[in-house]
Amino acid sequence: MTKQKISSKVVRARGLAIYELEKLYDYIRTIDPELEPDQAIVLAAFVLADLPNLFKLNPELVDRTKEIATDIKLGSRR
Repeated sequence: MTKQKISSKVVRARGLAIYELEKLYDYIRTIDPELEPDQAIVLAAFVLADLPNLFKLNPELVDRTKEIATDIKLGSRR
């Protein structure tokens, strides 16, 4: 496998995703404080895996996501 250079924009975007994932993890621990840290991480992964179903059940969430995507493409969100 060849090593590809990762742009600084991708590095920053990954950092933001990790930050938000940690917030999800923290929130999950408020729902069930007895979860061990690794268990809360696994539950966060299940939540992420189930997001497509949540989108299918909530058309307004799809619309909002499209709005945010447009904002990002226009440069008004970073």
